Amino acid sequence: MRRHWQLPLALGLMLALSHCSQLPPPAEQRPVPNSINGLLLPQLNRNLAMTVTLDSTELSLAPWDLDFQPVDPMDPALPAYLQVLRQELRKYPPELLALSGVQHILLVRDLSVAGQPRLAVPDYVHDVLIYDIAHFDLAFNRHVMHHEFYHQLEARLYGTPFYRDPLWLPLKPDGFRYGNGGANARASSDAAFSHPMQGFVNRYAMSGLEEDKAELWAILWADTSWQQVKPLLLQDKLLRDKLQLLVYQISCQAPAVLPRLQHRLSVLGIDAMACSQKE
Repeated sequence: MRRHWQLPLALGLMLALSHCSQLPPPAEQRPVPNSINGLLLPQLNRNLAMTVTLDSTELSLAPWDLDFQPVDPMDPALPAYLQVLRQELRKYPPELLALSGVQHILLVRDLSVAGQPRLAVPDYVHDVLIYDIAHFDLAFNRHVMHHEFYHQLEARLYGTPFYRDPLWLPLKPDGFRYGNGGANARASSDAAFSHPMQGFVNRYAMSGLEEDKAELWAILWADTSWQQVKPLLLQDKLLRDKLQLLVYQISCQAPAVLPRLQHRLSVLGIDAMACSQKE
């Protein structure tokens, strides 16, 4: 779909995780012809091995303390969000999408877990990714899409999204211990690419091993995040070692991933690791 469908988005500050500490004022919203959204969703679904939907009634969802509002098909934020979602998912080879096990992507508004605002929630039980379309920063939305996709991917590969990866654990400074998880690192400053210590792009990555991996995965695929973090990767060997291991672990399961990331790995001087027989 052409870029002129990317209509202005109007939202105030969400309490969820955000890279921006100061948000611009909301832009004026304009009505969206129903035919636009009526065409975008079917077009997106034709090219995916999963279904993008606005209708939660057709899905089974995990019995968590989950709350959200449905998205109106006339929502002025929807066309731009669908365009971004399409662009980001097309970066993945089909075999990776299949490997993730994702069956549905549910788009909502006002998403929260136990009253805590979220921009996305992966339902590992039913293989559903739930994305909130409301955040006005589309670059950050791209990052979130990949971050949460990785959580789902890891859950499918290792049987849990909180896998205590024995290969990853040694890749940290001496004496470092991860925090209490992403649910306890919700300040906007936690998400900023501040490079708080060697081996970590932000404080959010320090909150849990699973968040550390998901942040680096998102940086590999989300263009704005990549441009922001590339200077850190060039100067921090520990970050590059983590990135090399992460690409190895996923590309050995889905080999088509490697050619799509090779241009970024080569910039960093990272060679692909040879897959072992058991991979």
